[in-house]
Amino acid sequence: TVCGFQDWNARRHFLDVGEMAAGVGLGYDWLYDELSPETKELARQALNDFAFTPANEGTWNLNFYEAESNWNQVCNGGLVCAALAVYENNSSVAQGIIEKALESNLPVMQALYAPDGNYPEGYSYWCYGTIYEALMLTALETAAGTDTGLSNTEGFSETGRYMLYMEGTTRACFNYSDCAPSSVPCLAQWYFAWKFNDLSLLYLEQDRIGSYAGCAEARLLPLVAYYASNITLSAISAPTESIFRGEGTTPVVLIHDNWAMDDTDKFLGIKGGKANTSHSHMDAGSFVYDAFGVRWSADMGLQSYGTLEPYINLWDMNDGSERWTAFRYNNFNHSTLTVNESYHRVAGEGVITGVIDSNGQKGATVDITEPLSNDVSSAVRTIYIEGDDLIVEDRITARTDKDADVRWTMVTRAVPEIGFNRIQLSSATGKNLYLSATSPTGDRVAYRTWSTVSPNSWDASNTGYYECGYELTVKAGDSATIRVR
Repeated sequence: TVCGFQDWNARRHFLDVGEMAAGVGLGYDWLYDELSPETKELARQALNDFAFTPANEGTWNLNFYEAESNWNQVCNGGLVCAALAVYENNSSVAQGIIEKALESNLPVMQALYAPDGNYPEGYSYWCYGTIYEALMLTALETAAGTDTGLSNTEGFSETGRYMLYMEGTTRACFNYSDCAPSSVPCLAQWYFAWKFNDLSLLYLEQDRIGSYAGCAEARLLPLVAYYASNITLSAISAPTESIFRGEGTTPVVLIHDNWAMDDTDKFLGIKGGKANTSHSHMDAGSFVYDAFGVRWSADMGLQSYGTLEPYINLWDMNDGSERWTAFRYNNFNHSTLTVNESYHRVAGEGVITGVIDSNGQKGATVDITEPLSNDVSSAVRTIYIEGDDLIVEDRITARTDKDADVRWTMVTRAVPEIGFNRIQLSSATGKNLYLSATSPTGDRVAYRTWSTVSPNSWDASNTGYYECGYELTVKAGDSATIRVR
């Protein structure tokens, strides 16, 4: 049926070609002895006309060969599967497709995974791009005997750990960038457990097997059977380390207190990075926090692209673009700092400058001066778990030419209520947390809550999300330190 289509949508959305090429290539290869000669010929013709020819002739809406994103992985992964499947019947074209994929994929793998494995586009796009990366590398290894060393790319062997640490104790992920908060089956983890012999990567996956059939990447579910057949499932155990630090395009620090994944465990995710990278938001310095079975600091995540694109130019990532007017995309509505009612500078990078793991404290320091540099001369944030508490300390120095009106925001699923010298956060499960701010430099803050109802009719409803924090003015040239517990 699909080989009888008019085309595979190459000109409008080449990801569709990658998906179709993978499906037809795998079907042709795995069912080869059961297919009629007519169906085999139809498949070979469709792969050539709808996949290989558009790829070679540049019939695409986006040059996936040069895209440092999941596009490169999905499109190349599908094309390589197809080329390997029909190689003996179309060897010159197939060889060209494979060689071009290998040449273009290496620098993209380096950009996406080096040096530590954390994925610039975040949790959801890791699932999509990396399962196709695993598909391509496994196809090469099983059909040609080698993945030509691509799996040795710096950081690639560690990227499974990144995804494992991205899931909180409430089973919500650290959903920065264009990502929903729900955790999902991560099929590629089976590849990494198999390839790099690290069964701890399946610590969370083993509990999700029953829901795999309904997951977003279920069309590639048979891959799991291949990897699982080579794994001793009874040997799966919890990770032995509590902190993951990843540098690169979107630096993160991810912390699990004890890996019990229950009310005794805590989870803290901290990010740096900048707003003008693929799928990014203005969220440098933001954090999510799970404790006592509740996500106290949250990220609203993405809004469906189709509901925004008719109203704004969503994909212009420059300063002043319409993208940042979307409620969920700008810094006002993330758990970070806003100064003088201004957006973050899109090219300003939040940098992880240190990890804390001593004296019962676990956390990190992130320098967010650059995103805020239009309004401050310095802004350094330190976030760490200490016993039953979370500490967020900000050290801010105003520019000499202007005051800095600081807004400290925390997005939360708990209902905030301002009381005497603190904010009470009440969860839907009846648990309470108390947020209070003190200042070693003697500054006084004004506690605030903000509405999550957008003035834009095209923004998503943010029902169930709240925002709370404080406001503070730092006079020109002065410094302030505020510690929230």
